[in-house]
Amino acid sequence: MDFAHAPSVSLRPPVRKEYLRLRPPELRDQRGDIERIIGALRRRGYAGEIIAPHAAARSAGLVARAAYKLTVTVVGDHGAWHIIRLEEGDTTGCLYGAAVDVGTTTVVVTLVDLNTGKAVDAASSYNQQIIRCDDVASRISYASDPQRAQELRELVVDGTVNRLLRLLTHRHGLAGDDVAHMTVAGNTVMTHLFCGLSPTGLGAVPFAPISNFPGPYRAGLLNVAINAQAFVDIFPSAAAYVGGDATADMYVCGLARRDELNVLIDIGTNAEIVVGNRDRLIACAAPAGPAFEGHGLSCGMRAAAGAIESFRLGGLSDPPRYTVIGGDKPAGVCGSGLIDFVAQAFAVGVISSAGRFTDRARARCPRIRKLRRNEAEIPAYEIAPAEQTDDGLAPILITERDIATLLQAKGVIYAALQMAMKHFGKGFADIHRFYLAGGFAKHIDPDNAVTMGLLPDIDRGKFTFLGNGSLGGAFLALIDEDVRRELPHLAAAPAVIELNLDPEFMDAYTLAMFLPNGDPSLFPTVKPAK
Repeated sequence: MDFAHAPSVSLRPPVRKEYLRLRPPELRDQRGDIERIIGALRRRGYAGEIIAPHAAARSAGLVARAAYKLTVTVVGDHGAWHIIRLEEGDTTGCLYGAAVDVGTTTVVVTLVDLNTGKAVDAASSYNQQIIRCDDVASRISYASDPQRAQELRELVVDGTVNRLLRLLTHRHGLAGDDVAHMTVAGNTVMTHLFCGLSPTGLGAVPFAPISNFPGPYRAGLLNVAINAQAFVDIFPSAAAYVGGDATADMYVCGLARRDELNVLIDIGTNAEIVVGNRDRLIACAAPAGPAFEGHGLSCGMRAAAGAIESFRLGGLSDPPRYTVIGGDKPAGVCGSGLIDFVAQAFAVGVISSAGRFTDRARARCPRIRKLRRNEAEIPAYEIAPAEQTDDGLAPILITERDIATLLQAKGVIYAALQMAMKHFGKGFADIHRFYLAGGFAKHIDPDNAVTMGLLPDIDRGKFTFLGNGSLGGAFLALIDEDVRRELPHLAAAPAVIELNLDPEFMDAYTLAMFLPNGDPSLFPTVKPAK
């Protein structure tokens, strides 16, 4: 997570622990245990209402057993304080939270020590909803049946987030109850499914969500594997397809605090684009699909250990050179490596502007071969032979069909960016800084992304990589309660445009599916192979 462009934050989490030494009851002082706890908190400066029904239900015998020396976990919300846990003795050194990025394809959970504000560990996996549906549109359709909606909810909560939480707490010898707060950022469809809200309204005009500002929820209500009374903060969304992940990205890069024109793209299954400055923001979403996160391709995988993250070709018949995350043998290719392959293959003449293997490459490149699938021959490029892969069983290949899928994904993103800039009334030359967010964004080579036609042909020094801004925003909101208060205002700031209502979008998309574009004047520095 790159916070170089984020505003400075303080270690001021909404949840905290207090070790209390209570005076035992006597005949002249028959206050209840809860009243003694509340009185002690008042003396510590806790103003406003203090709410303790859960503590009352759990306190029977605990306070006396602790010899009136106990730790109280409290969380602040809208001026009130909620007591969510009582423990015997002094456990103030054990206070944790979880920051969660719920992506359409990938979910990441970070365990955070709320006493120090440091990220302790992180774990990620594919969002298990992907075994039923690839993209947000198909999940909206699938969730139109209440039983299937519940299935999707269980797949993301119990099948993905809880599994990652249990992995992290087990690694560090913690109980689920030790995690006392959670922040969740994701697109609007994902947060609806996570919270058990029907996303069906997002599937048709006017694309109305049940709520752009859901939560906070109690963890027990969501069946999240942390303290059942803990609060789960859900990042607010701007619109149906510009979600809480974009809100998190905007906060991390400070888009709404700057005078200059800046651009933000969160490259994912549902790519979100925000253009503007402190005076005006335009936002839209591009349904790119999961290709850049490695799903649905012959060789694709997440940006994790074993993924080829960079790729180089010196010439048409030269062997490729690549680097692998973790340094071991490759298992597949992640988004940045896929971008590199398409760009490098185009630059040396392996593939044409339409993404097909050229006749010259078929004749001279020894790595192009034909696969037989379903009685059809499919041309493919062998990135690594079987004996060089992690399992030694099968080669890593990229087919013409894979390339076509990638060109569709990059085409919709670039065309959406063009429409956002048009609505703002500026051109690419006017951009001061271009922020790239997404799980694999930090691995992207700007030259190759421009050669592919994914990013505009501007000064490469303007590109700034945020990495996973959605997770970064969730982390910052977890450690500083002031961030939580700013988020609703930030989410409400952009004017959202619908690409399907813009008559110029389809023409731009059609041109953008070529390499680098059907209008070569947009990419003056990109020269095709001779």
